[in-house]
Amino acid sequence: MQKLFLYIFFNLILFLSSNSVFAALPFVTDDAAVSDKNQLLLETYTESWHLPKKSDSASANLLGQYLGFSYGVLKNFEMTTGAMSSYDLSEHSASFSNPLLQIKSVISHSKKAGIPDVAMSFGYVNKNGRGQYYDTATNSYLMAIATAKFFDESLIIHANSGLKTSYNIDGQKDLRRLQLGVGVDAALIGKDIRLLAESYNGAPNSPRDSPGFFHSYQLGFKFVKSADASFNILYGSQPTFMGYDANNEATHRRTSWVQFGFRKAFGDVF
Repeated sequence: MQKLFLYIFFNLILFLSSNSVFAALPFVTDDAAVSDKNQLLLETYTESWHLPKKSDSASANLLGQYLGFSYGVLKNFEMTTGAMSSYDLSEHSASFSNPLLQIKSVISHSKKAGIPDVAMSFGYVNKNGRGQYYDTATNSYLMAIATAKFFDESLIIHANSGLKTSYNIDGQKDLRRLQLGVGVDAALIGKDIRLLAESYNGAPNSPRDSPGFFHSYQLGFKFVKSADASFNILYGSQPTFMGYDANNEATHRRTSWVQFGFRKAFGDVF
């Protein structure tokens, strides 16, 4: 009970101390944009994650919290780091995800409608963590990212494609898979309330999830308060890796989550 109280207290302090949010994409499918030079972007979201019972694995309900930071090192170049923690409401225990380090650079930027901006990203996920959020592998990815805007940004489309790899897996061969993801950000009421929808084959930083193309998805809304402030709420689902069977084949169970997130940008931090 004390662990749960401390977890909730930490998240309340984090939420109440945040006054503004950087309006940016809350998708797994990344956008071809980076933080401005010398700008620090704080990103956080809270999620309720449900894992159904399957075979010998019991069902679980987790209250999770993500915290990440992106910094504009140079013009058109940023570094990002982030990780998740959670409290397992079934087992009354804490869980921590593998920490992520990513670099992203904008390759080209277009001022014409319909002509996509293009970026590249590389991510590395260290083999450290515990509990349900822990992936028992070292993961990396190299991703091409495109973002196209239409009708004065009333419709924005994002597309990702690249190679993701899991290695350093105990007793298993390295795994390499192609990543594909498409996201749509569409204005519903003016430009302040927007529909978010995306489909992809698992997150780039977790290659063993969602073995089939476009078997993962998220759907929700973004609420734009101002040019640098937005909030989002999403529902998502995917086949999540759970282990290997007697034939050494990967097994999955379809998990789901509800997520509330926001971002906050700090300009000229150094």
